[in-house]
Amino acid sequence: MGFDINTSAHIKLTVALGKLHRSALPVAVRGTLNDAAFETKQNIPKTASRKFITRNKSFFRAFSSVEKARGFDINSMSSVVGINPAKGEKVADGLEKQETGGGIKGRKLIPHDKGRISGSHSKKLRTKNRFNKINIVDVRKKKGKRGNYLLIKKGGKGTVFEIKSTGKRQKLVPVYSYRSTKISKVKPSAFMKPASIMATRKMPQFYVSQAERQIKRLLK
Repeated sequence: MGFDINTSAHIKLTVALGKLHRSALPVAVRGTLNDAAFETKQNIPKTASRKFITRNKSFFRAFSSVEKARGFDINSMSSVVGINPAKGEKVADGLEKQETGGGIKGRKLIPHDKGRISGSHSKKLRTKNRFNKINIVDVRKKKGKRGNYLLIKKGGKGTVFEIKSTGKRQKLVPVYSYRSTKISKVKPSAFMKPASIMATRKMPQFYVSQAERQIKRLLK
């Protein structure tokens, strides 16, 4: 993130910092950039909720990271907010593709709403329906262990059903949709950029706060 300190609203503060100590201005600028970076991180869940259904409230904060501004050279100083691949490379790559567009590698099985808690699209998949919990039988290839989940395919599409027994009757409940490819094409759906724009608008007040902090510290 960058910030212009030579505006009419900030010139007096900038001059005052320069007179107090040679490190005062760089420290104030550095603090401003870092305040904006962390503000961006805090904004990400809000901007992401406008684009996606967030089933895990801490998801976007967990996968976003801040690289703080350092040093005393104002001309090269910057803070960076981005996706943290250390939390999971596949997920991080998917989030990056959501921001810029492209192909996301996922699974051939996509959770169906009726397999989720309360049958709600906004809820997580029921524990019993998670992929690692079920045995699926492919009725065409007759592959898979015997179980209560059945895959019915037609062409490149299909559905995985849970077989529910109610007395003498059996009911098929869709749990997953099947597709023949693992690649999903997504259009750009930016959530990082709007979060940074919101933070950038607050940078003037961040600078005033950081400058006043340095002035008070050095005048003690």
